[in-house]
Amino acid sequence: MRLFTAGHSTVALDAFVGLMTDNGIDLAVDVRSKPRSRLPHFDQVPLEEALGDVGVRYRFLGEKLGGMPQDPRIAERWRQGHLDPVIVAHLRGTEAWQEGIAELVRLVQHADAAVCIVCSEGDPNECHRKAVALDAAEALPGLEIVHLTVGRGTPREVGVQEVMM
Repeated sequence: MRLFTAGHSTVALDAFVGLMTDNGIDLAVDVRSKPRSRLPHFDQVPLEEALGDVGVRYRFLGEKLGGMPQDPRIAERWRQGHLDPVIVAHLRGTEAWQEGIAELVRLVQHADAAVCIVCSEGDPNECHRKAVALDAAEALPGLEIVHLTVGRGTPREVGVQEVMM
């Protein structure tokens, strides 16, 4: 069983949608706290519509698995494009995160095809989606994590040990 991850970065929408279809993704699970982008084609509605046009379902779980903390004392540490281990540890300790991981695991277990968690950061090592994937793998033994990279050829497979936080 596999769980894919991808960050849209600053690529064209068709390149990102192509990444999903080229890898047989059936369900894109958006884990952005706020499903909008400075690139309007990656806002929630246009992204969901573009994915739907090619048969990829869209599910928003950013309210549970987003990387922006709700606690104001922790939120002041948050910076776009910077992965803060204090924030990640805080998020992992919340009830919402645990509920989100449980929901993601159910989606992976019951998916007809591949599931991909989606965020904006291109590099999984700079994105909280790495923690999402690792927690899903911990909850679902044997789950393989594959990080997809737009515009760089074939997907880069990453073992759990390599991406540990």
